[in-house]
Amino acid sequence: MVLALCWQTTASAADLEKYLPKVEAGALFKEADAIGKPQGEPPIAPLMKRGEVIGYAYLNSDFTSSIGYSGKPIHIVVGIDTKGVIRGIKLVDHKEPIVLIGIPEAKVVAALNSLVDSDMSAVAAGQNKPPQVEIVSGATVTVLVMGDSVVRSAVGLVRSGRLGNAPVQVAAADAQRTVDLEIRDEQDWQA
Repeated sequence: MVLALCWQTTASAADLEKYLPKVEAGALFKEADAIGKPQGEPPIAPLMKRGEVIGYAYLNSDFTSSIGYSGKPIHIVVGIDTKGVIRGIKLVDHKEPIVLIGIPEAKVVAALNSLVDSDMSAVAAGQNKPPQVEIVSGATVTVLVMGDSVVRSAVGLVRSGRLGNAPVQVAAADAQRTVDLEIRDEQDWQA
């Protein structure tokens, strides 16, 4: 059991480190000129501009489930700034049959890129609804899984406080409403 937990921890760091060489810093955050060494668990890697941290890169599948139609994980490296705004997305590995042999990957990537510039801090705080990706005909499940995993992983990262900000508190839910079954009056709907 302990060995399995140790393997999972090192597998996450190894996965992010495996995929980072496939991504240029500027693809994850336009102003970034370098990617630092992954740190923490799940791992995040600093995105740098002239030596200063301006955001982080992380692997969606390290933070949340990203199992696609194929039954295999879809790996996406996400760039997010220190305020929780998604700055870039790079699809780095998948086994989705419809994208491998049918739908052009560029269409799927374009749908994912609709999440760029989305403020996940507002979503994490309950101030905004989670953004949705545009559906790609023929790859609906795949695109929805990808978009959902990016949003959920970003919200989780924002709430963790690891972006250099304070952890975001979720807005309190409205008071629970109940029906009083003892009242038997008939009233007009305008009353």
